[in-house]
Amino acid sequence: MKGLPPALKRRKRYIAFRIIAERKFDQRQIVSAVIDSLIKTFGEFGSANTGVWIEHFDGEKGIIRCYNEAIDKVKVALTLINRIGDVRVIPLTLGVSGTIKKCKRYLEV
Repeated sequence: MKGLPPALKRRKRYIAFRIIAERKFDQRQIVSAVIDSLIKTFGEFGSANTGVWIEHFDGEKGIIRCYNEAIDKVKVALTLINRIGDVRVIPLTLGVSGTIKKCKRYLEV
């Protein structure tokens, strides 16, 4: 089985982001913060079909993968994060793209 036919396959989008904080974080902490923010904002049912995952994170900048229909939810949840652990943070959305390659260009700026 090679996967779903193209008509049934869900399209993904990639969101480039930056976390401004006093220290750097690891990928696990960012995933946890984004998923917690999604659940607090939209509930478990509303955040279940977002397909959120961190594709790349270097401690300050990263790329979040999600389904096309969930872009707005993920961007809202990302901007509502104000603390990770006990550290205050400011998340910034740098850009949205359909490919990782183009999304990496937003990280270079």
